[in-house]
Amino acid sequence: MTSKKIKSTDEVDPQKFRPHGRATFTTDGNLLICEAQGPFNKELIAAIADIELGLVYEMQKCGQWADIIVIKENATASPGCLKAFTEYLTTLGRSNLHSLVTAMVIGDDVFGADVMTSQFIDAYADAGLNLTVFKTLNDAKVFVKLHL
Repeated sequence: MTSKKIKSTDEVDPQKFRPHGRATFTTDGNLLICEAQGPFNKELIAAIADIELGLVYEMQKCGQWADIIVIKENATASPGCLKAFTEYLTTLGRSNLHSLVTAMVIGDDVFGADVMTSQFIDAYADAGLNLTVFKTLNDAKVFVKLHL
């Protein structure tokens, strides 16, 4: 039986400013799913790191694991947020705390999808990690299952 854990950035006390946006993480076996809603700021990245790192350590116990990020409603992020996100991803990569495969879902109905998709791909590439983007969650799930 698979145990699910759900964590949200709403649970994190901000250092100075409240995070803009929200991210909720669910674990399901060897799959970590993050549902995120923007607009995003750099304080959200600090909150994400606070929550996600503990989950990543748990996922590492699974051996090979995958990550799916689902962007809902609004994908926009400030330049400071993108910089903090890239730095966070770089830290994960250098520490070998990243998933085997990462998929992102950004539907056409998400505000800013047309602009932000390439910026998210660039953030992963700048951190030395791969990201594959899909329009639907089903396509992303098929993709990660093929790689696990």
